Amino acid sequence: MKKIALIMCVTLMAAIAVSAQDNTKPAAVKPATPATPAASALPSLDEILEKNIKALGGKEAIEKLTSRSAKGTFDIEAMGMSGNFESIAKAPNKNAMSINIPGFGVVNNVFDGEKGWAADPMSGVRELAGAELDAAKRDGDFQSELNFKKNFPKAVVKSREKVGSAEAYLVEATPASGGPEKFYFDVQTGLLIRRDAERDSPQGKMEIEIYFDDYKAVDGVKIPHTMKQVTPAFSLSMKFSEIKHNVEVDEKKFAKP
Repeated sequence: MKKIALIMCVTLMAAIAVSAQDNTKPAAVKPATPATPAASALPSLDEILEKNIKALGGKEAIEKLTSRSAKGTFDIEAMGMSGNFESIAKAPNKNAMSINIPGFGVVNNVFDGEKGWAADPMSGVRELAGAELDAAKRDGDFQSELNFKKNFPKAVVKSREKVGSAEAYLVEATPASGGPEKFYFDVQTGLLIRRDAERDSPQGKMEIEIYFDDYKAVDGVKIPHTMKQVTPAFSLSMKFSEIKHNVEVDEKKFAKP
């Protein structure tokens, strides 16, 4: 579910570039601030990941889920832009997202497990390649929480940081292909509350901060129902109104748009 935020942010970035001129001031991308040094040593990577999986509902509960559909709304307040989105995902690594932007049309992002595409009314269909495709493969992992070390073979627990009012363990993780990403796990709950990543887009590389909030259990697994993405160009809020698991999935959803 958390991958949706990355997919939407990159997809909207491309759509915004061709649908409107951005005369807004860039949103500030602020680094996390170091927390008060802890008396004890930092936990190991395995301890952090195990606590995260347990906090979400446990390995068994996560493995029971084979598909997910979601609906919600997004808002870019500084641009006066809002709309709705739908997504569908199927294990092990297929997903599709449809974003309806009033006055512009429907924007799609699809990954069929091997190939990926982005499409919008003005630019047409574009096949993902290179770093974009590599990121789509990682972001498409339906059970990414269980496969963290597979997707990020190089990962190190760096420090203890402040994220808002919470304290979090910072894990810097590097995939086999691509630059490092930062994951912030809440010290108390074990849940992921922030992720920093860099993604390629038609406009070049884009830094993204994603904040996860309002975790609620859906079929035994906790899902963040509110997400906020911050980039140098805009700040985007997402709210989920409906999340369903183990739904029947039409394979045509993952076909080239």
